[in-house]
Amino acid sequence: MITKAYYGTYLAKDAYKYTLIDNGIQVEICDFGAAILSVKLNTKLGVKDICLSYPTIESYINSGAYCGATVGRIANRIKGARFKLNGVEYKLSANENGNQLHGGKEGFAYRFWQAEICGNVLKLYLNSKNGDQGFPGELNVKVEYEIVENRLEIRYYATADSNTVFAPTNHAYFNLNGEDGENILSTHLKINADKFTPLDAEHIPTGEIISVKNTPFDFTQFKSIGSDICANDAQLIYSKGYDCNFILNGNLAAIAKSEKSGVQLSVYTNMPAMQFYSGNYLSGKGKTRLYTPRQGFCLEPQFVPNSVNLNNFEKPLLKKGEEKSYYIYYKFDIDNDII
Repeated sequence: MITKAYYGTYLAKDAYKYTLIDNGIQVEICDFGAAILSVKLNTKLGVKDICLSYPTIESYINSGAYCGATVGRIANRIKGARFKLNGVEYKLSANENGNQLHGGKEGFAYRFWQAEICGNVLKLYLNSKNGDQGFPGELNVKVEYEIVENRLEIRYYATADSNTVFAPTNHAYFNLNGEDGENILSTHLKINADKFTPLDAEHIPTGEIISVKNTPFDFTQFKSIGSDICANDAQLIYSKGYDCNFILNGNLAAIAKSEKSGVQLSVYTNMPAMQFYSGNYLSGKGKTRLYTPRQGFCLEPQFVPNSVNLNNFEKPLLKKGEEKSYYIYYKFDIDNDII
């Protein structure tokens, strides 16, 4: 079942939230930013909303956190806000220290999407014109949200009228104890990755690929997020915690779990990498409380950041007339230990 309700008005245009309910899961999606507003589950602590968000569109924008948003055309950072495609250099909208972050100043996260309810599927559409934020080609994007059994499925589709690039993600912040609960440092996490891409001081991969072994980035076995977050490591110091990209070994990207709530979150994707962010800069008034750093964490399947400029990583190319499709599945279990 999907219902529609007024959410708020921004720039004289009304935004709506869509509530998906099935199999004991309730998810709210906003057509501004195609963003996840809440994920409510029946946990050992009672019904809990495990997804952070802000109460208004203005507070969502002002936070700079991309909370729950669909981001693109390219997720994460592009160094120098420029890249070359077929020998042509494209200068992009720069919105972070001369670089581009999450699609630019007016990326997908800051747009009204056209919503359509199709049975149990919420479909959201966006047309991105040629030259939008500096990117080539007119791009048509569709994002689908659907609750299937015990998972929230997010499916992305895109076509373009000329060669371009496309690598979206969802920027949901999770707190498995509830968005009104304690910080996420006691949450246990396992990431299906033996390698990560180290960052420079601007939080952009250097192009190297390093083993996680004997580093604070080794999540090949379950450990708490807080166990190594204060280690004396340049990557952690740059970012004030985890904000790192991992090269995935397979479609199961990560598993996070809370012993307190009994919630286990498994993330599946067909994208090659995943950013783990420990919410190091969270702030502002959320739905039920003031957010502080490390109040939520993100597991963002994507391509390697800045891969459009790095030759040793798969590039997120979209050819003229081709349809690209990616998915992110968030699977929710209660007291179902699958270590």
